[in-house]
Amino acid sequence: MKKTIATAVMFAGFTALAIAQSPAAAKPNFAGTWKLNLQKSDLGQMAPDSETYTVTQTPDEVKITIATAGQFSTNYTFAAKLDGTDTPIAADAFPADSPFRILTSKAEWQGNSLVITQTTSFQDSKGTLVSTYTLSDDGKVLTRATHIKFDQGEFDSKSVYDKA
Repeated sequence: MKKTIATAVMFAGFTALAIAQSPAAAKPNFAGTWKLNLQKSDLGQMAPDSETYTVTQTPDEVKITIATAGQFSTNYTFAAKLDGTDTPIAADAFPADSPFRILTSKAEWQGNSLVITQTTSFQDSKGTLVSTYTLSDDGKVLTRATHIKFDQGEFDSKSVYDKA
């Protein structure tokens, strides 16, 4: 009986050790071209006519190029290190007369969600954007929930993108 209990305890210990040493679950890969689905998004008065996200992702960094058409047409690219450190945005990422600019970005994993926090400037007022990116189980839908905060107030938006 003692031998059976000792064997069971030893087996349980090896199982726990194997689980503890197993590699972390793979993080979602957001890479690809994504088209904004306006019908599924909630953007309020800031809704563009169209928007395309092009995402490249390595184990260390995510890089996003955004092309928006409509009332607030913009085209810019930003990168963020996936270790949570601030990544400055190139000074020429936005046109000189742009009222909106991203100054820094940092990205962190929260479970299977990628959270990108950006310091921004809108008409010379500092602000923050906190965007939480999630990928559908089938990898065909990218959702971005964003909390926007400026001196003038705070609001939330939701953007839903379909894989192109």
